[in-house]
Amino acid sequence: MQNINRYFSNISSVEDKRKKAVDEASVASVPAVFVPLSQESSDNFIGNPISYTEIYDLQSLRLGLEATKSSAAPGLDGDRKANFSEAKLVALQAELISQKYQPKTTKRVAIPKPNGGIRYLGISSQRDKIVQASIQNALQSKYGKHFSPDSFGFRPGLGCHDALKHVRNTWQNITWIISIDIEKCFDTINHTILLQILRPLVDQPTLELISKLIKVGYVEMFDTTCFPISESTIGTPQGSLISPLLCNFYMHILDTFLQKVLIPQWNVGDERSYVKGCQNRKAMDVNDKAIVEAYPELEGQIQRIKHNRWVTEGKGSRDPNDANFRRLRYVRYADDIVIGFTGPYSEALVILDQVVKFLEKTLCFKVNKEKSSINHSETNGIKFLGTFIKYLPNKIVIDPKHDIPGEIQQLKAVAINKPQLRAPIKDILERAVSNGFAKLRDDGSIRATSCRKLSSLEDKAIVLRFSSIIRGILNYYSFVNSRSDLWPVVSLFRKSCALTLADKHKLKTAAAVYKRYGPNLKVQGPVPKDFVILHYPDTLKTTQTFKLGKRSPTLAFIDDLGSLSGSYRSLPKTSDQCQFPGCGAKEGLEEHHVNPQANISNKLSAFEKSLIAKKRKTITLCRAHHLDLHRKNVTE
Repeated sequence: MQNINRYFSNISSVEDKRKKAVDEASVASVPAVFVPLSQESSDNFIGNPISYTEIYDLQSLRLGLEATKSSAAPGLDGDRKANFSEAKLVALQAELISQKYQPKTTKRVAIPKPNGGIRYLGISSQRDKIVQASIQNALQSKYGKHFSPDSFGFRPGLGCHDALKHVRNTWQNITWIISIDIEKCFDTINHTILLQILRPLVDQPTLELISKLIKVGYVEMFDTTCFPISESTIGTPQGSLISPLLCNFYMHILDTFLQKVLIPQWNVGDERSYVKGCQNRKAMDVNDKAIVEAYPELEGQIQRIKHNRWVTEGKGSRDPNDANFRRLRYVRYADDIVIGFTGPYSEALVILDQVVKFLEKTLCFKVNKEKSSINHSETNGIKFLGTFIKYLPNKIVIDPKHDIPGEIQQLKAVAINKPQLRAPIKDILERAVSNGFAKLRDDGSIRATSCRKLSSLEDKAIVLRFSSIIRGILNYYSFVNSRSDLWPVVSLFRKSCALTLADKHKLKTAAAVYKRYGPNLKVQGPVPKDFVILHYPDTLKTTQTFKLGKRSPTLAFIDDLGSLSGSYRSLPKTSDQCQFPGCGAKEGLEEHHVNPQANISNKLSAFEKSLIAKKRKTITLCRAHHLDLHRKNVTE
């Protein structure tokens, strides 16, 4: 990794002929206006702005309710999707029509990051989620198709695999990979600029509604402690339904700057020129000619030797330092920005400066200089979306077209133009250590260990959980080159599963577990067909298969264990209608606990009580039958 701090402190030391074009005017040449970047977009793509009536339409609100998740955490009002009746939707619509609607205060919770630090999530009330979903549906359906083809985050039908395939197919012969890290992107979005971008796209009432949603205050929630309400002056709350889409509208201005200004400025030349001397690499000097004059049959051999010497010295046929050839590529996934550049390092520094100035002056972001970097594509590469992007040097092979028996074999250099996408094996193993699947030895090596968080589960649940982890890793890295690199990861989780079963049954070694359950860790149920087997691949052949158009799995599931995972329900199971015989009402539903928590013995610990509470049987009832049940008018 190059010393970026030195660059940030002394950018004026970079001298290049193109630097004259980089001034304040070029940075400010892209205003905060939504410009269509898709090839399908037309000049009159906006048409009529989104009307407020589209937002408060009852059918739009119904679709918004359907878009919210049943299992999502409730806001401060405690309301859930299952309890939000048609009558509440009508009341919400009336508030929107009269423009008396006011978003409720957001509940803000702290979520630990896997690599340390804290991420804050804002949890809105159910009614606010419905309004956000209605706005999101309207904005996405009309303007989503006009986003940049180089933007992939939080877009329907696009995922991590789409972004990585885009890199593999379009990033050819890249020399430098520039990574730019924005500090707290969601939390520092400027409200004034965001509303300026949206103003031509929606009518005034809709704009005012969006303004209310992004400026609503929040209450800090730490354990059982509530802190006073804080008003939001910048940023959009992470966890909000509409925040990712608003971030895409905001970052679209950066996409416009890159696509309309930087790429035309830096993409120069149709093809690289030939290396000086390439055409004459087989030419013979005076001494060679003297040998050929004496031994004419050696002429072809001498030419092959000269050609092979040229190839082994790594000269190639095209000039990698051609001053008249440059290429700039980029890809963005939400706030992750990666730029590929073909050219010298000094010009890569200038490009970084251009983008940093634009982010800071036009979008009012702060760039994290410690995490921003310029990496040589062959020497270091870069990590993007959990995948290493790296280029390989030219491969020297025997040229079959000039392979003549009995003569010196002629070599040729095969250029590997496309990037290599590799799984970050070390990072995955380190994450396994941090989550209790493995331990780090004193010599730096990693060994599998029992996962105590899972050892209390049933045998079947343990095997299913480890199968889920192995399957998830293999699914995510289905596209990588050298997929066999994943064998150490798969083997580690297999042994960790065996040691977890050993810990549960007081067996001393993994070998004892394999002896009891077999090498595939088969757990047999009460009947022959009731069994589970650990998912373990027969082969890890490289297939380079991308799972396009889907929400690609991530490595987050390795961290999402929890003491109750795989055994107890963390949320009560709900029905979409009243379960009282003969009722079937679908409005005003409530959950009735068959075994109230008050009946739980006080002799149990708080943790044991929580386990029992999560296992309580629940029945979904309408309000009337729920009251009748508590009044003993009906029996359970």
